[in-house]
Amino acid sequence: MSWWIRGYRLFFAALALAAVFAQLMQSIGANRSTVDFFSYFTIQSNLIAIAVLLWGVLKPAPAPGPLTRDVIRGAAVLYLAVTGIVFALLLSDQPLVTVPFANTVLHKLMPVVMVVDWVINPPSKKITFRKALLWYVYPVAWLLYTMIRGAIVGWYPYPFLNPQLMGGMGNVLKLTALLLAAAALLIVLIVWIGRAIRRWEG
Repeated sequence: MSWWIRGYRLFFAALALAAVFAQLMQSIGANRSTVDFFSYFTIQSNLIAIAVLLWGVLKPAPAPGPLTRDVIRGAAVLYLAVTGIVFALLLSDQPLVTVPFANTVLHKLMPVVMVVDWVINPPSKKITFRKALLWYVYPVAWLLYTMIRGAIVGWYPYPFLNPQLMGGMGNVLKLTALLLAAAALLIVLIVWIGRAIRRWEG
């Protein structure tokens, strides 16, 4: 792996970690629940991205690398892409209580960083759509956790998941179904981009 790719990953992993830490300190300072903080998809997806980037720095894969590593990396690309798109479409005009620096890094910059990482270092082996469907496991599990916990404690991390704000659970389910369908399209696109670039590079 090129030294500059390792440098790229190290820099943005450190930047994202600093953003998560800054947001955590702001949350603690405001006496907000730490469990609530780590229940945000934004925080979890960025922590996954940080782990994947650092994994690539500290333990670079041989060429060609193991398929499992690329499958996990593709999952991180999907989750950050979802984070960025959902923020842009549903949350950018909401009055969020966030540190401006952290908001920019976690919602806007890191989704781009992970897509660029996928492009400049595409998967070395073909990822089948069957394997890529495993990327669905975490978002679905997160949704189930969020809705069950929300019904118990009366708190939802995002307004569009709150049945009271959305006019009922039916509207929440419709929107989440739409988001999952959009995620399926993103899975196809991410797999296709990886294959296309690898073929182009020969």
